[in-house]
Amino acid sequence: MKKALKIILGLILTVIIIVFGFIIYDRITSDNTYTISEKNLKIPIFVYHDIVENEDEVEFDYMQISKETFEEQILGLMKLGYKPISYEELIAYSKGDIAISKKSFLITFDDGFDGVYRHAYPFAKKYNIPITSFIINNYIGKEGYFSWKDAREMDKSGVVSIYSHSLKHDEYNKYLSQDLLQDVTESLTNIEKELGHDITKVFTYPYGLYNEEGQKLLKENGIVQNLTDNKINKSNKLNIYGLSRMYPLNDPVWKIILKIEYRSIRY
Repeated sequence: MKKALKIILGLILTVIIIVFGFIIYDRITSDNTYTISEKNLKIPIFVYHDIVENEDEVEFDYMQISKETFEEQILGLMKLGYKPISYEELIAYSKGDIAISKKSFLITFDDGFDGVYRHAYPFAKKYNIPITSFIINNYIGKEGYFSWKDAREMDKSGVVSIYSHSLKHDEYNKYLSQDLLQDVTESLTNIEKELGHDITKVFTYPYGLYNEEGQKLLKENGIVQNLTDNKINKSNKLNIYGLSRMYPLNDPVWKIILKIEYRSIRY
């Protein structure tokens, strides 16, 4: 009986040592950077929609998050060595042009809600971190959405990138590929006109709905594409024409990290 107990305690101690060893190694190497050919990194892209002032204003957790919770998530991840990067950096990394942090991630907002301007933008400026807003052109300036004036201010700050979430937020998986291309091209062209400069061609599918024919045509036209499938991007399978994104929801940091690890193994 004593021998069995010693074996069990020994196994528990071994597991504890391995876990702590992994944690220590992870912290020591958290600032390491790698090119796409050097290491198979996990690169989550977080998708948010709107930020509200207080927790009691949250009606749908996949659409809204309180200012406090959002800041706790991002700052908590950064304290653990996670580094926010931009789409320009991700694209350059995919081409082998630059190295990125071992724990890189992207912060995105869909639709263009005014909570991005009121809360996410000041936060991004304060900590000098890149965030991305995918806008619906026909909604800009309407009630609940930021204006083109707001968009230009955020764009000029250098911390907010403005890209396309389509002209009118339709179910584009039902569109002919040429009609999809026309919509996305017009959306991107309009954004460039309003901002007064060229932008990287990045598009996010409304509702996460797409078809292979449309995806292929956008790729042929050099348009980076975002899906919303709750998966994690990995270097050895990185596809900038079909990037995966995940919902952080209102989860604490430890739960977000567990989801990253779980989904990187599952998918």
